[in-house]
Amino acid sequence: MKRDLYTDRSTGKRVTLEQDNHGNTIIHQEQRFDHVLRSNKEASRDYQKGSMIGNTQRHMQHIAEIPIVVYNHLVETLGQPHQNQKAWKAWLNDNQNRDFRTGGGQI
Repeated sequence: MKRDLYTDRSTGKRVTLEQDNHGNTIIHQEQRFDHVLRSNKEASRDYQKGSMIGNTQRHMQHIAEIPIVVYNHLVETLGQPHQNQKAWKAWLNDNQNRDFRTGGGQI
């Protein structure tokens, strides 16, 4: 038996509850994030190295956009970003995860 628990059309997230033949309850979480990857690619194209130099009003820069499903998985494996900054930076700087970054260079 499979039942929808939650569906959000704006984010493409879907959560379902399923019971298998052994009586185990399984929660599936799915999310489409093609639009996030497209947006990240556009932001990465707009990135200009050194754009913050001399700009005293721009103190922070958007570095990544990570879908909530991926973020939750990373929190489970790496811990919170403020608790394990080194592992999060390594994950974001990994070439396989470059589609989640919104700018060029290293973090």
